[in-house]
Amino acid sequence: MSNPLVCFAAALGLSICATAFVASCGGPIPAIPSVSADGFQSEVREAIASAQSQAQASPSDGQASGHYGMVLQAHSLYQPAAICYRRAIRLQPDEFAWRYDLALTLQQLSMLDDALDAISAALRIRSDYAPAILKRGELLFQLGNFRESGRAYEDLLARDQGSVAALYGLARVRYAQKDFAASKDLYQRACQAFSGFGAAYYGLAVANRSLGLEADAAKDFDLAKQYDGQAPPSPDPVLADVFNLAKGSFNQVQQASELMAQGKNPEAARLYLDVLSRDPDNLSALISVLYLARFVDFGNQIDDFHSRAVRINPNIAVVENHYGAALLRQGRVDVATTALQRALELNPGNAEAHLWLGQAREMQHRNSEALDQYARALSMQPSLYMAKFQLARLLADQGRNREAIPYLRALLQDLTPDDTLMSPAMVLLGEAYGDTGQREEAREYLEQAHARVRKEGPPQLLAEIEDELRKLPPR
Repeated sequence: MSNPLVCFAAALGLSICATAFVASCGGPIPAIPSVSADGFQSEVREAIASAQSQAQASPSDGQASGHYGMVLQAHSLYQPAAICYRRAIRLQPDEFAWRYDLALTLQQLSMLDDALDAISAALRIRSDYAPAILKRGELLFQLGNFRESGRAYEDLLARDQGSVAALYGLARVRYAQKDFAASKDLYQRACQAFSGFGAAYYGLAVANRSLGLEADAAKDFDLAKQYDGQAPPSPDPVLADVFNLAKGSFNQVQQASELMAQGKNPEAARLYLDVLSRDPDNLSALISVLYLARFVDFGNQIDDFHSRAVRINPNIAVVENHYGAALLRQGRVDVATTALQRALELNPGNAEAHLWLGQAREMQHRNSEALDQYARALSMQPSLYMAKFQLARLLADQGRNREAIPYLRALLQDLTPDDTLMSPAMVLLGEAYGDTGQREEAREYLEQAHARVRKEGPPQLLAEIEDELRKLPPR
């Protein structure tokens, strides 16, 4: 997953002409951005200053501007890096690297449509560069254009049948298109090509579950855990040239991202805060701490994080979504509602924002609106299990147990055995069956939940299950 980052304009004294940044490649040649690297480590400051001086000394040299962009990109200064690459493209339009690096930089800035344009232009220069083909497929997938994304991966597989990344990408596309059999086959081929590919085993497990192959799914979920975090090598010489320019500790964001993936949220938060102490407007770190704020207490700092992120780019839906979720955790429901509504203005298809807005409406005692939001979230993203759970729970709370039961049964089919929702969903389904007079079914699910919760907790849920079992007549 990419980490969108930008430079900290105020702290670094970045002088950027906004119109130059957004100018198309057909407009005026952008000016060389002036970056004062105060606050960075000395070796980073020297690298940036040297590259900037070279670009200024050779204003008509595309290589000099492009190299400056690479140095900035290597140190997570994506906004001025993008300007440098646009400038280099104007000066050296046939150089593949500038268009490719521009695409990667724009993706980091969450400018996906522009990134797609840049990667497509790069491929017109060098159509056989596999990382660029994969990136185009990824961007199309992120933009929801599954048909064209699939074609991109198919194009690469036509050139290289053993491309693990293309097999995996196409498997994701086929699953999104609900072609579960094709998705399964592609995930299997990816696992065969690289036997330790954890994400591919997870995708295979989900595909098998969607096909009703529970035994196979359980085996593949176990393999996904065994190989968690492992993936095939993905050589990218052009991007490697950028990374080789990095100085200092600019792998902190990646380290923090890996900690988040491992569920080590407090440790990840500390790393992100360290990044922000040096780079106050690092968009990736800002978005990440806003996300982490639903697990880690940042207090009123979240307002400052949100303000900075919005100042950098006011049109990123996930910023508002994460901010709204964090505000709900703090009980600031009205402000959260405003943020979540803004997220949906920016991206009406943001299923998670509908889920959080549903919770906000419940907290405001507007349950009919909450039900509507949960239903919308579920229709947009059927795999959003929390939306299914919340919809069923609220229906049950309103005495509409017969409507809740199908959602809960479907949810139990979707969840993995170790999912934290499994026991609460079993209890809720058992209670729903009990309230509709289906006592044997109620006992079945409550006893299953009882066995799980005795081993795993929490104690308060165990007490609730035992209370519900006592209400049932003896066999």
